[in-house]
Amino acid sequence: MTEATYQADSPSDSGARRRGAAEPALVYTIAPCPLGKLLVAATPQGLCAVRLGDDEEELVAMLASEFPAARPARDNERLASWVAAIQDYLAGRRTQLDLPLDVRGTAFQQLVWQALQAIPCGSVRSYSQVAQAIGQPTAARAVARACATNPAALVIPCHRVVRENGGLSGYRWGIQRKEALLALEAAHLFASAA
Repeated sequence: MTEATYQADSPSDSGARRRGAAEPALVYTIAPCPLGKLLVAATPQGLCAVRLGDDEEELVAMLASEFPAARPARDNERLASWVAAIQDYLAGRRTQLDLPLDVRGTAFQQLVWQALQAIPCGSVRSYSQVAQAIGQPTAARAVARACATNPAALVIPCHRVVRENGGLSGYRWGIQRKEALLALEAAHLFASAA
């Protein structure tokens, strides 16, 4: 797995961002994908946001609200290889997205996101199984919240987390997308095994 930069939010960090402290240079691009529109954003250290949606303007507005001090600039060329890797994953041509990350979150969120990256393609875990994997077996609800705040869809595969009974639960980018992603991974593994 590629080295990820997980930045813990300290009270002074989050306060500085709310006051408008300068963010690192932020570039983004939007590309079509089988699930609608794909927004990929990065700092010089790595991907800071991967979003799925239906409307480009909404995706850009969401990015701007999450990084209020940044002035995101569109840069299709700089992000082309990362977008191509994600599109290859969505087309079933790869099962891993070992892309550099530069994501912010609490220490707990970071633990959860790292655990999600360890779930193999085509597999699922329950929220309580993820909680057990990070050594906090009573934190299933907190795991669900960390999944809901995942900044890098697909790269941090929160779609691989399901209810205890195996049923699909909420997904920040829509339950239909979660269902499609799990079906894509299952089909890819079936084809690989044949």
